[in-house]
Amino acid sequence: MRLGRISLGATVLAAAAFAADRPVEPAPPVSPTLASPARHYSIKLASLFAAPTLPMGLFLRARIDGGPVLNFLLDSGAQHIVLDKRSAALLGRSAGASLDMVGLGAMDKTARSVGTASVQIGDLVLRNCSLVAVDRKLLEGIDGVIPLALFAGFLVRLDIPRKTLDLDPYPADPPSSAEGYSPVLADNRLLYVEAAVNDSEPGPALLDTGATYSAISPAAARAWKYYRVALPFVSLRVSAGDAEGFLLPPGIRFHVGPHLLFADPAVVVDFSDIDRHHQFAVTGLIGYSALRRYVVTIDYRDSLVRMANR
Repeated sequence: MRLGRISLGATVLAAAAFAADRPVEPAPPVSPTLASPARHYSIKLASLFAAPTLPMGLFLRARIDGGPVLNFLLDSGAQHIVLDKRSAALLGRSAGASLDMVGLGAMDKTARSVGTASVQIGDLVLRNCSLVAVDRKLLEGIDGVIPLALFAGFLVRLDIPRKTLDLDPYPADPPSSAEGYSPVLADNRLLYVEAAVNDSEPGPALLDTGATYSAISPAAARAWKYYRVALPFVSLRVSAGDAEGFLLPPGIRFHVGPHLLFADPAVVVDFSDIDRHHQFAVTGLIGYSALRRYVVTIDYRDSLVRMANR
């Protein structure tokens, strides 16, 4: 069996990047093909709540291969469309080749590649979209996960406060730094910004709109003067299973360029598997709680990101 790289997100407490554990002749994710006109699209999003006053992300409604309308968490920390057990069965996509994944801590690391499909979101139609299925329910009210990178063929503007995703054809020339864009580390459609967590040294942090809470590495946590070893233990639910972490006291901040992102609540998790796979040390994961007041514009073509506090 050939294993390709894969990343999933979607969590109750924190999200994770996943990748094939032992890739053989690894291939990048399949690029979707635009089947509708190349023009501006505006997609209305809805808030997902863990409790009446705890927003945990944004979701959109889409059809897979002309099937019923399903609710998908919008996740910049995912590479492929993820179907939960029920939606995979509904779409006849339960069988497929097993994938081994790398993720947070000691989580379950199994999923299945179940082919490609067309995706319709309003008037937007994309074909040749990669699907992955997991044998569990993801979140209440959510049928699956759609990666923000599904729209990498467009200049992506995610207005989180106004719950709007705007897609525009790319300009001929790359945007400039004068327009507020900064380069990011791009790895198979995952985007890492340079960020410092409180008093730690700057390092790559994953942009992850599908993570309810943010997460930091043990090394970044130890650099914080208020960090203490005896932290409350929490169980983290991710797409492929459960992982373990520790809840940090209030006061976690990500310094990203000129922006100061307040990340409470945040957790400490083990990124070692991810570090070994990507061959660089991940400082943390910037989740929905830290990004919810921002407009994030992403140029996947040129690996550029612009953030604006609304």
